[in-house]
Amino acid sequence: MNSQTPLERPHQPLLCRGLEQALQAPPAGEENTRTSALLNALLEDALRERASDVHLDPAGDGFRIRFRIDGAMIDTLQLSPAEGQRLVRACKNLAALEPGVARVPGDGRAEFRVSDRPLGVRVAVTPTVSGEKLALRLLRAELTRLSLNQLGLSPSDYDLLRRAVQDARGMILLSGPTGSGKTTTLYALLHEMRHTSRSVVTIEDPVEYVVPGITQIQVNPKQGLTFAEGAKGLLRLDPDVILMGEMRDAASARVAIDVADTGLLYLSSLHARDAVATITALRNFGLQDFEIAASVDLIVAQRLVRRLCVKCRRAGSATTEEVQWLERLGQPVPAETWQAVGCPQCSMTGYYGRTGIFEVWRLNEEETDLVLQHADEHTLRRHLRRSGRASMLDDDLAKVAEGITTLAEMQAVGGLGFYAPSEPPRGTARPRRTATAARSRVRPGAG
Repeated sequence: MNSQTPLERPHQPLLCRGLEQALQAPPAGEENTRTSALLNALLEDALRERASDVHLDPAGDGFRIRFRIDGAMIDTLQLSPAEGQRLVRACKNLAALEPGVARVPGDGRAEFRVSDRPLGVRVAVTPTVSGEKLALRLLRAELTRLSLNQLGLSPSDYDLLRRAVQDARGMILLSGPTGSGKTTTLYALLHEMRHTSRSVVTIEDPVEYVVPGITQIQVNPKQGLTFAEGAKGLLRLDPDVILMGEMRDAASARVAIDVADTGLLYLSSLHARDAVATITALRNFGLQDFEIAASVDLIVAQRLVRRLCVKCRRAGSATTEEVQWLERLGQPVPAETWQAVGCPQCSMTGYYGRTGIFEVWRLNEEETDLVLQHADEHTLRRHLRRSGRASMLDDDLAKVAEGITTLAEMQAVGGLGFYAPSEPPRGTARPRRTATAARSRVRPGAG
């Protein structure tokens, strides 16, 4: 663990070289013109470096600009207090947020034109003990055009998910923490369906990307358009498929059950650490076991891991720490692993882009019976292991064997410790995806 304080962390100003040049240029014209030029240069830098988010963090003697690239936060430039405040005010104004110093968290959306192409940006601001913090989420439209076979699904998971999209009735749920790629997968599913003869309608908060051929509705609680009210209206539109952006509470879970009970296909996402934990999350929302068993057809749990840069990755052996970690999980140690090195192509990080690791679980009759019997997570996971179902851990190990990612990245993702088997005993073989099988994987694209 790096013990450096935020201001001691090394900066990478080259990632923000456009903004740095704009800052060094002599002032010309009105202040608003200069601020717009600075903001445009910042966004151009972020897009060029493939950043998904830009943070402006107040830091005593100014603002620290940080890019989130492939899931990792990287410090770039330090701005003076005046420069940082100008950028914060400009973003708040463009997102129609209160112009004064934020007293409570707020968020909005702004539209830009950067390098002659439109860019949507989700703007969030919150007060901190050091001042206002600003976070910009860059809504890159190309991510919504990914197809299922570009996400990193194994051939078996890809086929299972495609079949479910074609014949499922009830719920298809995506689970994972914030930033795990659930929205990208949902939109890939929408693209899979928009070429069919079915009517697809969504209700989202917010609508981040517009998908041609799909009817999309934006939640507006101030006008009385909540998820619950919107769902009632959707049913009058004669849909075949309904997508609700995120299942957040008991009310939205109840709406999901009501929709699924009509025989329509219902898609949504929620926060849960794996496929089995999704059942627990639904129970915590107040749904009964018989409702879950009758409505849930398929669950996709996922995380994102960084992809090794193919220009500089290097074959090697697992470290002592990695060997001990695999042994704690009851997993064999690979004879060969891959390591991140770093080169100009990947900005010396050793990684370039991200891909998903997945667990796709389509409930069969026996597993539905276990849900009806109120089986807990331990019992359900043990059943899936005995059945030879591939977990996210298995999928991740297969990607390590194929040289797509590293053991270090597996550890950094976290949340896989609960796969450590209580049975069978150590040394007992159990079905698992092999490295040979991994090499026949559907080739993932940028994730």
